[in-house]
Amino acid sequence: MVMEMSWEFLQSPFVIPVVGCVVGGCIAIAGVQSSVRTREIQSQERLAAIAKGVPIPPTLEELAIIHGKPSVDSIRRRGNVRRGGIVLLGTAAGLILFFIALASVLQERDVLCGAAVGLIPFGIGVGLLIDAGIQTREIEEATLQSSGPRGQGTEGAF
Repeated sequence: MVMEMSWEFLQSPFVIPVVGCVVGGCIAIAGVQSSVRTREIQSQERLAAIAKGVPIPPTLEELAIIHGKPSVDSIRRRGNVRRGGIVLLGTAAGLILFFIALASVLQERDVLCGAAVGLIPFGIGVGLLIDAGIQTREIEEATLQSSGPRGQGTEGAF
């Protein structure tokens, strides 16, 4: 009897989406757990070096701050935000064009209401592109502020 119930559940049309969501959630949890564990190991290594009196090499973030340059992570993050915005704008355009083409093929004007779905990724994409622009401006300001006194002496030479 129990065996029959499990087979009935597996024959349900909702099994594939449920399993897909569970697998996606497990992958996300594993990624977060992995990054937490990596940071924990790095922290333990730094504490062990401090306890032994060994000088600790600076991290990539600290090196970027020392040299007045944006870190690789901030540049990569800005690029990912810009790429996501462009992809969402393309998705929005594709959805809108799809519903316009569908409405012309079916000769049904009500189908054009589906084109409004494209406004959601369009709005998110525009927001991400604005955020990428703000991040670019902030990085440029931070770079100028950190190299300000040194950069002023070289401007007069040219």
